[in-house]
Amino acid sequence: MAAGYDTTTLLGVKEILPRFTPLFIQMFFPSVVTFGTEEVAFDKIKKDRRLAPFVAPMVAGRARKEQGGFLTTLKPAYVKPTDVVKPTRLIKRRPGEPLNTELSAEDRHDAVIADILDEQEQSIVAREEWMAVQGVLFGKVVIEGDDYPTQEVDYGRSSANQVVLAGAAKWDTVDPDTYDPTDDIEDWAAAANGSPSIIIMDKLAWRLFSRMKAVKEKLESRRGSTSQLELAAQTERDVQRKGFYGEYEILVYNGAYTDADGNKVNYMPANTVLLAPTTTDNVMAYGGIQDAKANANGIAEATRYPSNWFTDNPSVEWLQTQAAPLPVLFDADEFVSVKVA
Repeated sequence: MAAGYDTTTLLGVKEILPRFTPLFIQMFFPSVVTFGTEEVAFDKIKKDRRLAPFVAPMVAGRARKEQGGFLTTLKPAYVKPTDVVKPTRLIKRRPGEPLNTELSAEDRHDAVIADILDEQEQSIVAREEWMAVQGVLFGKVVIEGDDYPTQEVDYGRSSANQVVLAGAAKWDTVDPDTYDPTDDIEDWAAAANGSPSIIIMDKLAWRLFSRMKAVKEKLESRRGSTSQLELAAQTERDVQRKGFYGEYEILVYNGAYTDADGNKVNYMPANTVLLAPTTTDNVMAYGGIQDAKANANGIAEATRYPSNWFTDNPSVEWLQTQAAPLPVLFDADEFVSVKVA
C-alpha cells in the first residue's frame, strides 16, 4: 500500500457508498452540470408572458424579437476535506465489525479508507445543502471562510418574494381561534413566478400554523403525497409530511448540520415558511478541479476528486476529496420565503 490508491479506485469506492441527498438538493436542484474551468457560466434569460400576435391566416408569421439575456459568470468556492489515516484506526476493531471475524490488515485499511471517504462525502453534501437552502430561502448565498474572501452570490430575488411579517400580522401574535392564514398564503403564492404547490416549514413555524383553528379544520392528513415528492429513504428521516392545506402539501423540514463549534444547527431558520414548486430546472453546478496532479491526468471536469498520498515527515497517509459546488437558481422568484414570527 506504499503507493496509495489511484483516483479511479477511490471513485469506485465512492460509487458504492450510500449517498445521502438532503431535501433542498433533491427537490430543487435535480440536475448536475460540470465545468472544466474554474468559473461557472450561465446564460440567464428572463422569460416573460408575451401574447401571441393576431394575424390573418394567410399572412406569413413574423419573427419574434429575441429577449435580452446576459452571461452570468461565477467562481465557486472550493471545498476539500482532508484527513489523516491514523494508524490506530487500522489496529482497532471497526464499529460493526463482527467479533468472530478477523479482518486482515489490508482489509481493515480498505474499510477505513471507505469510512473516511464517506465522512468526507457527508461533509461536502452538508455544505451543498446549506448553500442550496440559503439560495432558495434568501435568494443569495454569502460564502466566507478563514481562507476564502467573502463573496456574495445574488440570484436576484424580488423584495415581494422575501416577506417578513411584523406587528399584529406575525403568527405568534394572532388569535389562533379566529385567524385564518389562507389569505396570507394566497397573497404570497400570487407573488411567485409559476404555481407553488408545496409549503415547507421549520418545526416552530409548523407549531404556530397547526395551532390555528382554521388549519385544524382544513388540514387534510389522509390524502396520499404527490408523486413528485417521492423522497429518498434517508431524506425522509428529516422530513415530516403533515398533509394538505387546500392544494398545498405541507412538509416540515428538520434537517440539521454541525457547525464549526460543534453545535447542531437547523438548515431552516426558526419560524420560516417557504412556498415552492414541486419541480424546477435549477442545477447544482461544479467548477473545474484545481489540482495539478488531476489536471496532468486529464481530470478537470468532475463533481468530486478524491486522492490520497503519503508524507515522510510526519510519516502519515492522507486522504482528501475536492469539489467546487455552486447551486444555480435560474429564477429565484419561483419561491416565496416568509419569516412568520
